[in-house]
Amino acid sequence: MTLIDVLEARARGETRRSGRLGLLLVESALIVASFLLLGILLYQAQFSGAVRWLLGFVLLTAVAFVAWLQVSSGTEEPAPLETPAARGRIRTGELASLMSFVRRGNEGLPYSQLVVSCRVRDAFAERARLALGLPPEAKRAMEADSVALRSRVHDEVLEDLLYLRTSDPDERVRWVREARARGGFGESMERVLDHMEAWR
Repeated sequence: MTLIDVLEARARGETRRSGRLGLLLVESALIVASFLLLGILLYQAQFSGAVRWLLGFVLLTAVAFVAWLQVSSGTEEPAPLETPAARGRIRTGELASLMSFVRRGNEGLPYSQLVVSCRVRDAFAERARLALGLPPEAKRAMEADSVALRSRVHDEVLEDLLYLRTSDPDERVRWVREARARGGFGESMERVLDHMEAWR
């Protein structure tokens, strides 16, 4: 940047500053003149009816203008009707809870694996009971009898999941332990689900 450019930039800056200062002076002069005029008119209103009428008219005009501004700002054109923005999917309820257990089970947490296996097992046991036409009280007897399971389910993977020798809670943990020993809970559960889908 040359010296001439610097001088021109300074001159432009000073011109802008002087322009702002001149505008401020003009505005101040107008405000002072308005107050002086108002003072003179109020003084003259004591002695002249015409001045009083003029001040009343100006006051009414000012009130009407303010009222018009208030009304016009409240009666603007309404915004056009638009379809609401699509809301994100809300994942709540039983399925969301089960999905969180599945995620934690895949991460290797034993309690979550037990919850998932029990939920899957109970769901399939109810499906098998309805498909086989068994009453609810016969379901527990079938689950405790490996021979009855084999004759009705005809699927070793599902029989292993359904089989409960006793009603002891440790018996429900048995399948989870064996699944982890076989090579992983996730793989075993996927295998079970595949067999459940194919079961007729």
